[in-house]
Amino acid sequence: MTACFFEPRRSDKASPFDEWSNVSLQTPIVWDQLSDTLLHVDTNDDADHEPENIVLNMNMMSRYPRAKLSAGFQDSHVYVCRRSILSILQEKPRFESIREEFLPWLCTPQYNLSRRERFGHILDHRGSGMSQHSALAHSTLHTLKSGLNESSDDEHDAADDPVSSLRVGVVIHRAQEGITFRANTLPAYLDANHHFLSQTTYSLPSDPASRSLIDPKAQIGSDSMVGHTTKVGERTSIKRSVVGKHCVIGKYVRISGCVILDHCIIADGAKIDSCILGASTKIGSKAELSRCVTQSGYEVTAGESYKNERLEISDWTAASQSEAEESDTGSDATDDDD
Repeated sequence: MTACFFEPRRSDKASPFDEWSNVSLQTPIVWDQLSDTLLHVDTNDDADHEPENIVLNMNMMSRYPRAKLSAGFQDSHVYVCRRSILSILQEKPRFESIREEFLPWLCTPQYNLSRRERFGHILDHRGSGMSQHSALAHSTLHTLKSGLNESSDDEHDAADDPVSSLRVGVVIHRAQEGITFRANTLPAYLDANHHFLSQTTYSLPSDPASRSLIDPKAQIGSDSMVGHTTKVGERTSIKRSVVGKHCVIGKYVRISGCVILDHCIIADGAKIDSCILGASTKIGSKAELSRCVTQSGYEVTAGESYKNERLEISDWTAASQSEAEESDTGSDATDDDD
């Protein structure tokens, strides 16, 4: 298997949703830089048992004396493996998470002799009776090592090396190689949108029909994007924001630092600052939202004001609506019987 980790971008200022992101994004890993071999991945269970320490195997340290330890990388959750590796899941059906259980476990046969002897017949690709030589020869990304040619016996020996076949590789993407995001939290999602907005210049719909829906007196900053068939009313101001498709934004609305998904309706005079609005959200006239996130379909009534809130549709409301519908259906059936 090969796993990909990346060095996250350093944000210039705190995100308005940092207080809601209670999951630590730091993933301490140990790897051998010379061979790009992943040796250890810390898990949540490890952190619970040893919150202030990282426990490492001595066999690993003796075999890889120059291994590096870092907590500055994040897991991209991109894993590439041979199909035969997945067969181990039949031997170990208790695995529930590739990241938290399977990947850390898969690292141990590299330096744990007993585990290698027990599961080597599954992990070792030679047991499948298939050769990788033909696949590598047709790969557009494969480059033969210097000093070896296609028919070299040395290459076949290297491909059949049991140590290399049990190796867990690691690819580390450094920040200087390009910006990388994994938008799995609200701060990361908002930060990614703000970053890409800074790379654009006044992105409005290209087709004339959509452009005609934007009032000439609306003020849309050069660091904002507006989706197709979105209507923007008179004297409305949009700054550092992404507005999705098929939205309706009224007059005198103030939007700053927001991400607004598709089919949202924002009535006249509303003010929205540093918010994420789920699809089909409705904001009443003169309502004010600051540093909030709304669930899809949520409705904010006119004149309401929220700050630092998660606005969600409650389960009991949905239940009461379904009960009311059932009750209406029942009454109709009774009337029909009469």
